[in-house]
Amino acid sequence: MLASLAILAGAAFAQGVFGLGFAMIATPLLALFLDYRAAVLLAAVPLLVLAGNWLVVNRHDLRHSGVSWQLLPGIVVGAVTGVWVHVALSERLSLLLLAALLAFSIALPWGLQRFRTDVSMAARRTAPLFGALAGITESALNVGAPFMVMFGELARLTRRQQLIALNLGFFFGKAVQVSLLSASAWPVSPLPLALGVMISLLFYRIGDRLAGHYPEETFRRLLAKFIGLMVLSLIARAATSS
Repeated sequence: MLASLAILAGAAFAQGVFGLGFAMIATPLLALFLDYRAAVLLAAVPLLVLAGNWLVVNRHDLRHSGVSWQLLPGIVVGAVTGVWVHVALSERLSLLLLAALLAFSIALPWGLQRFRTDVSMAARRTAPLFGALAGITESALNVGAPFMVMFGELARLTRRQQLIALNLGFFFGKAVQVSLLSASAWPVSPLPLALGVMISLLFYRIGDRLAGHYPEETFRRLLAKFIGLMVLSLIARAATSS
C-alpha cells in the first residue's frame, strides 16, 4: 500500500505541475506489482477526481474552449467501448497493449515535429474521432493522453485549449470507465482507494502551486526516458504473467 501511495503521490505532483503525466506514470508502475485490473482502478479513481478538480477551478474558461467540446461525443462512446475491451482482454495482452501505447506516446512528438502540413481544419472536423480513440485507450488501458495530445497538435490548439481538452477527456473518460466497472466486483478495497484519492489530491495541489516553476521541456525528456523503461518492464512482466 505504501508503494502504491508513493507512486500516486509522485504522479499527481507531476500532473499538477505540468498538466499531464498522471496515468502514464502511475498505471505502468502499479501494473508491475499489482493485478492489472487493480492497477487500472487504483489510478483511474484519483485521476477522475483530479480532472474534476481542474475543471471546477477553471470552469470560467470552459465556455469559450472552442473545439474541445466537439471531442465529448467521441470520448463517451469510446470510453464505453474501452470498458468492454478492458474486460475482454487478458492481463498479458493488456500489458503488451499498454506497452505499445506508451511506445507510441514516445514516438508521437518526434513524428509531429516532422509533420509540417497544416491540417488544423481537418483535425477539428474529425474531433469526435480523436475523442473516440482517446476514450477507448482511456478506459481499456488507462492512458488516453497520447491521442488528445495528437489532436491538440494537429488542430493547433493553444496551450490552454490543450489543457481543457485533456482534462475533459480525463474526466468524462474516467467517469464512464469507473461507473461501468463499479457494476462488477472491484479489485481494490475502499481503504487504499480512499487513501489514494486523498494523497493524489494533496500532491496534485502542491504541484499546481509550483506550475510554471520547472522547465516543461526537461520534464518531457525525463518522462520519455521513464516511459521507455516502463515499456521494457511491461513487456518483461507480460512474459511472466499467466
